[in-house]
This record gives sequence, C-alpha cells and structure tokens, in this order.
Amino acid sequence: MSHLQFVLGNYYYMTPIADVQNCTAVLVLMKVDENNAGIYSVSYVGDSALYSAWIRLIVRECPKNKWGSDCDKDCSDCLNGGVCHDKDGDCVCPPGFMGMRCETACREGMFGRNCQESCKSENGCQGLSFCLTDPYGCSCASGWHGDRCRKPCLEGMYGADCLLSCNCKNKGKCNRFSGCQCATGWRGQYCEKSDRAPEILDMASNLEGNLNSSHKITCSATGLPLPSHMSIELLEKRNVYKMKTHFEIPRLSAEHNGLWECRVSTNGGQDSFKFTLTVKEPPYPTTAPKLLSRSSKQLVVKPVDTYAGDSPIISTNHTIYNLFLNEVYGSDQITLSNLKPSTRYHVRVQLTRPRDGGEGPLGPEAIMETDCPGENQLTWLCQGSGVSLYKPGHVETVSDQREMCKRQKIKPKYSKMRFKYCFSYQPGFSSYIPTTQQVERPMAEDHQLLWAVVGSVAVTCVTILLALLILFYIRKSGEETILQFNSGTLTLTRRPKPSPEPLTYPILEWEDIKFEDVIGEGNFGQVIKAMVKKDGIKMSAAIKMLKEFASENDHRDFAGELEVLCKLGQHPNIINLIGACENRGYLYIAIEYAPYGNLLDFLRKSRVLETDPAFAKEHGTASTLTSQQLLQFAADVATGMHYLSDKQFIHRDLAARNVLVGESLVAKIADFGLSRGEEVYVKKTMGRLPVRWMAMESLNYSVYTTKSDVWSFGVLLWEIVSLGGTPYCGMTCAELYEKLPQGYRMEQPRNCDDEVYELMRQCWRDRPYERPPFSQISVQLNRMQEARKAYVNMALFENFTYAGIDATAEEA
Repeated sequence: MSHLQFVLGNYYYMTPIADVQNCTAVLVLMKVDENNAGIYSVSYVGDSALYSAWIRLIVRECPKNKWGSDCDKDCSDCLNGGVCHDKDGDCVCPPGFMGMRCETACREGMFGRNCQESCKSENGCQGLSFCLTDPYGCSCASGWHGDRCRKPCLEGMYGADCLLSCNCKNKGKCNRFSGCQCATGWRGQYCEKSDRAPEILDMASNLEGNLNSSHKITCSATGLPLPSHMSIELLEKRNVYKMKTHFEIPRLSAEHNGLWECRVSTNGGQDSFKFTLTVKEPPYPTTAPKLLSRSSKQLVVKPVDTYAGDSPIISTNHTIYNLFLNEVYGSDQITLSNLKPSTRYHVRVQLTRPRDGGEGPLGPEAIMETDCPGENQLTWLCQGSGVSLYKPGHVETVSDQREMCKRQKIKPKYSKMRFKYCFSYQPGFSSYIPTTQQVERPMAEDHQLLWAVVGSVAVTCVTILLALLILFYIRKSGEETILQFNSGTLTLTRRPKPSPEPLTYPILEWEDIKFEDVIGEGNFGQVIKAMVKKDGIKMSAAIKMLKEFASENDHRDFAGELEVLCKLGQHPNIINLIGACENRGYLYIAIEYAPYGNLLDFLRKSRVLETDPAFAKEHGTASTLTSQQLLQFAADVATGMHYLSDKQFIHRDLAARNVLVGESLVAKIADFGLSRGEEVYVKKTMGRLPVRWMAMESLNYSVYTTKSDVWSFGVLLWEIVSLGGTPYCGMTCAELYEKLPQGYRMEQPRNCDDEVYELMRQCWRDRPYERPPFSQISVQLNRMQEARKAYVNMALFENFTYAGIDATAEEA
C-alpha cells in the first residue's frame, strides 16, 4: 500500500493513500506552538523530493488581530490581504500595495514599501515570488497566482496569489491588480459607501476682529466621506491659502479687510461659503494727558478729547507708573489720588469701546510730578499757668495751660530758624531756652532705593566683566593647533597647553580598504563608498577624507569628528565608527554605510508629484512616504539626540542633510565635525554657519547648548514634514537676524497636524530653558506613532504645492 508522508525536518506524519479523499490530504496540528513552525513537504513514500509539494507554516506569537509584548493591543484593519505584525502592529502589505493599512494599490509592475520598485520584465511581475517579513511569508505579486506565479487572476479575483474576491457593488469594476474601481458617487473597498457632497455648517456671514490682534476663524463641514481637517481650506481675497479647521491669523492688519471664503473638498464634491471680515481698530488717544493742578498727594488730569479708532467711548482708564519704583496704580477718576509727594510719574490714558476686545492701546505718556510736602508743624506743650512765649519782636502771655502751635512755611532747600523762648511763673523772665532747628527736604525713599539698586547692579556688572576678561585671556593662551596621528592614536591639542592623552581609535589597514564610488563631495572633503575588512569580516563602509587644500580649521574639525565618534560609542540612531586609517599623512575615517543616502535628498526624491505625476494623481498621494515613516524619521533623530545630550555632546549642525537613512529606513545622525563635548560652547572664530538652523542665542551671541540643538531639531522636523523644503525660503539671513527676535517663526505646513506644529513651536521658544528636552520630544513622537493617526497628511488636495527649495539660500 502506498503512503503519503508529511515531513518537517526528518519525519513528521504518514497516512495511507486510501485515506486520502478528493485528492486532498489533511494534516491537523493540535496545540500549535513555535516548535510547529517551519517548512513542510508532502510526497509519496520512496518518491524523489522533486515530486514533493512544499508549504511553510508561520506561527504568530499573538492571536489574530492582536499585537504587542502582551498581545493586548488591537491591530489596524489591514486591507487588500495585508497582515498585522504581532511585534509592532504595522500592516505588512502584499507586493503591489502600500499605506498604513495597505489601502493604496501600486501601479501594475510596481512594488515595495512605497511602490518605488519596479519589475523589469515586459510582463511586469509575472513569474516572480516575493518573500516579506513574517508573519506574511511569501506570495506572488498582485494580479498573479500559480506555483510559478505565471497565471493571471481569474475574473472577479485580485491581489497577491489572487486570493481576494472583488465583490464590487454599485457598478464597480474588478481590476486584478488593485481591486474594485468604483463609479462616480461611490467609494470603499467594495464600492459600498455612497459619497455625499460636503456642506459648510453654521458660519456667520460677517465677522469682526481687532487690528493687530490674533483672530480665530472656525470652518465646520459635513459630508460622506466625513471631511478631515486637511480637506478644508480658508481663502482670502489675495488667494493666500491657509490650512486647518481652526484658522488663526496671528496679527490682523487693514489688508485682511474684505471677502473671505471657507472651502471643503472631498471625493464626494466640494462646497464653499463666503463671508466678510471687518478689521476694527480699538480707540486710543492721539495726545498725551495734560496736568490741570497738583498737590503733594494728587494730580488732576484733563480728560483726553482727541482720539483715533472706533467709537463710542464707554470708559477711560488713567494708568500711571512711578518712575523710580515701577509701582502701577489704576483709577477711573480724572483725579489721581494717594500719590507720594515730590515724585515723578508717567501718566498714560487707555480708552475702551463696547464689545469684546474694545480696550485700545495706551496713548502717549506725560511726565507729571507731585508737589512738595505740606507746611511743617512744630508743636510745644507748655505746662503751668501764666506761661509767656517770647520771640524776638513779639511777646505773648498765656494765662493758663494750653498747647502752643507754630506754623512756618519751609522752603524746598535747607533753611534755619532760631527761636528763643522764656517760661516764667512770675512777672519777668525766669529762664531762657535758646533753640535752633534746621529743616531739610528729606530724600525720598524712592531715591534711596534707586541708588541702592543702581550701586548693586554696577558692582555686579564690573565683577562679571572682569571675570569674562580673565577667562578670555586664559583661553587665548592656546596659540597653535597641533594634529598628530600615529597608527591607532590621535592627538588634538593647542600649544602651549600640556598635551592630553592620545585618543585611541579602531585601526583599519590600508590594504583592507577597497574604494568603489564617490557618494558625496563638498568644498573641502569627500565621501567614498568602500568595502572594508575588519576582524576578518567584509562589510560596506563610507570613507570620509579631506581634500589636499583643506584648511587647518577643516583638519581640526575632521579630527574632532573622529574624537567624537570614538567617545560616543555605538547607538542605533547615530552613524557608528568602523575604524580609521592613516596613509601618507592623511586621515581616513570609515563609518557605517547608509544605503539610502542623506535624509534631505531622500525626502525630496519622495515628491512623487514631481517625479511621477501620473502615479501621484492616480493614487491621490503627494509622497511615496507615509505619515508613519516621516514621524519615525523624527523619532529616530530625537532618540539619537537624547543619547548625545546624555553624553553631554552638542551637535551644532543638526539638519536633514546631516542625517543618513540606513537599512529598514532607520534615521541616523551623522556629521559630527562641529560637535563639542561640553555643556555650553562659545564659538570664538569665524567660519561657515548653518544660519537657517541656528537658535537665536547662537546667532546673536555664538553660544551653543543642547537647547540650541533642540531649536535646530524643530527646523529639521519642519524639513521632514515639508518633504525637504528650504527653511525660511525667500528670506535672507539678514532678515532672519531682524525678524526672529521680533517673534517671527515659520508658518505651519499645510499638511501638518496642529500637534506636530505645536512641537515645532516649543522647540523655537525664545528662552532656551523653556524648550523641551530631547527625552520629552522623543516620548511625544513615540506617542504619536502609537496613536496611528495621520499626523502628516500626504494626500493630494486641491491646489497642492510643495514647500519651496532654494539651494543657494541653504548654503548661506
């Protein structure tokens, strides 16, 4: 009797041929675990293996539609035959599909994570088998099936191995490569969802805003499919587009007066609503307040009767500032009371009209001074009866005990009065008490405090200045840079300081380096792809070297980069050092090879609307990269910078051009030529500066800290979202120096979610200590990744344009 045998390894199971029914042998596995995974073959006992059938069994660690270390997270709904990865929850898409949920079909003959690869055969991907990450396994390309992947799908079937049924509804047509192609007015995987034209909801036809204020406009819409916030636009009369459902105009001006339009566009159609925006100007005085009268403790101010802006005026507010103590007083009265004598005040008037935001700005100021103190009062209490008061030229007799008061007007400056008094109980003088009293105008406590503060500040400033001068001369004592490298050691120092311990680096032998192609070149150096042998293992590497005419500063930065790489050690999100080699007086640094090049070029190549407009329009996408991949680049860089900051290294040149894309699209920080292993670094020499990526304190004071790297990361995040746009495109460096301190920041990219832009703004805060640390940035980006939301929208929308690129400006 013949037998069929199932084999996993050497032997697994055998069944008599008579038990096989309908030409189908069934193997049932109970309590499947990882030990059951592997390649199974089935054949007749004694037959050649050439006549065997083969199948691979993949055992997932989590149940279907679950993922995570504890299998407690729900998978996304993977479409078109995609399989949920039980480690990271991503959809592993069949060959011929892409997207977070495998929702986008590639064109015929295209495949890959971003549909960037193509089958070179005239018949497309016929005859090719694709093996992807487990738990997907292997399959034919979309549109083909059979043991050799040469058979096209039967009618009504599509996808990899032709395993999916179209089941198109509402006159949809089945395409064996992409599935259902829906008729107008329908959408969904099976054309089962009707499209309903979008509609703008509940919007006022007339809006008002105050001049120079921040104004928000809300556009709400409904429809099928439900409009996303990225499908709603706000248009002003000059056709300047702004994105979001909550639109904010940072500073209203007279130019914003006029007709505006809110527009929504979806697959179901579009709708728009026009409204008028009126920019109002709150009232403000055009002249300074005038002093009518004054006393030692109050000022009487004339009401302001000339003003500009809107009316009617419902209230005035007089605000005065003590010139010395900066104390603020407010009063709704024209008479300003409870003031200090002999004190100067700055007086300004604020006007208010009805409705919110009706308070105008403070008007011009006037300096007013309160009068001198009132008359001095000297009091004597004379006890007894028959007391006489004598003053030269005047004698007065008092018949009984009484209080005597003498008033004398005191001049503002010093004055002296001499009194001679005689008290007697009998007729005639019995005693004389000559008295001299000097009365001065006392120095105001305000003046005393002011002089105390000024003196303290002056002493502090002088002390700091002396300390800085001493530090400057100490640091200037190093005169000449010395570069010394021997086999396996590097010394980088300045005379006449004592030489530090030589830096030890991994040695590569010159004979073990086989140069291939130049993959990068700059003004003073170049990068060459090479095959190197280290510890008997061959590997691809990128070799960095300087050109012959490189300057001393370039040599110092180059050697400094080797020093940084040695001290940093290994990390998955930085370009790691393989080794270095010295040959004929030149230093060669070998770093790990990144097959996808630098991030800036990689982002720009993904602009599919420029490289392949037909594909972009067919799939409604602006990039071959997904939102998830773009955020992953940012998260990788943040993780790498967190590692650098923990090591107390400052990069100083963090930008997309200095980030490389390695295997599995992992972003790795590179180019450590300007890095410094210090908590605070002050640049003292002139050199090439990446102005558009630099923080304000670095531009103005040449001070670099980890917080200035955070600012640069915000610019890099903007580069990622804009697919490689030039920061501040259209602006000169001089304009940046002027506008950044005034609060100017780059606008929100149209395809960028509010939360991502808010993270950029946090990185661009004026005060370095208010910027988030890289540890916090990394946590925020990883949280966005786990949310599985499209924070960066790559869908094409009406009048879509990429951010501008100005290669000349990037070199400035």
